[in-house]
Amino acid sequence: MRAAQAGRMRTQLTGMLVLTALGAALSASAGFVEQSSMRVGTTTTPLKAWCDAPQGVVALGAFVIPGTGAASGVTSLTVWPKTRRGLGSPQAAQVRWGPSDAGAGNVYWPLTVLDGARKGQAGFLHTSNVENVQDPAYRMTHVNEIKLGGDVYRCRYVPQAAFLGVTAKRTVIVWDNGRTATYATRNFDGTPGVYVTGGQRIDFGTETGWGYEFTTTDGYRYTVAQGDFVPNPHMRLDVFKGRKAALYEPFVAYTVSRPATD
Repeated sequence: MRAAQAGRMRTQLTGMLVLTALGAALSASAGFVEQSSMRVGTTTTPLKAWCDAPQGVVALGAFVIPGTGAASGVTSLTVWPKTRRGLGSPQAAQVRWGPSDAGAGNVYWPLTVLDGARKGQAGFLHTSNVENVQDPAYRMTHVNEIKLGGDVYRCRYVPQAAFLGVTAKRTVIVWDNGRTATYATRNFDGTPGVYVTGGQRIDFGTETGWGYEFTTTDGYRYTVAQGDFVPNPHMRLDVFKGRKAALYEPFVAYTVSRPATD
């Protein structure tokens, strides 16, 4: 009798240990969740992918069609030419995307532009199925390139960034190690960017208000944040010198990556 009870206890304990180990493994592999968006005018919309390339910024609207299992469809294409003076006016079109083709660590989606100046051009979206947020080693999915006709846009990739975005004048990168954050810029006009460490996450306590704040010893304060209590919240870069606003730039396209357990 006692032997049978001991056996059942060992079995229960083994099961508990297995479940505990499984839970720890799932937690360790939870990784990150990323969300990409673009803003044109006063409207913010979700993106499938976007690309910060040397010659321009390219954004592809979301491929997901709610309530369907569609393997192809039509979405938006927006291209901003990039010069040393900043981003030019957005060029918008509709693009048809086709079924993905995965292999050898890569995923391709064929694209065909349906209207606008690039009407009839064929191309593709190329991402990695290795360097992506499904693997906890990467905080962002690698968008390798977007091809439109004869133009190939090779994309900036910062695998451990918590935020990557572009304004009309610069690229902004934020790293977050869970304790402090680091802010850096890459200016389109070639002038030196800014690098600030010791930043902190700021949370307004609502679903719409969230971001990062950085301060410098010479009195500047940088915030990369999504506005609070607004009908259409969007990410923006604000710079203050003391209490005076020194710079305000909305983000044209951006990706936010947060721990899956947030």
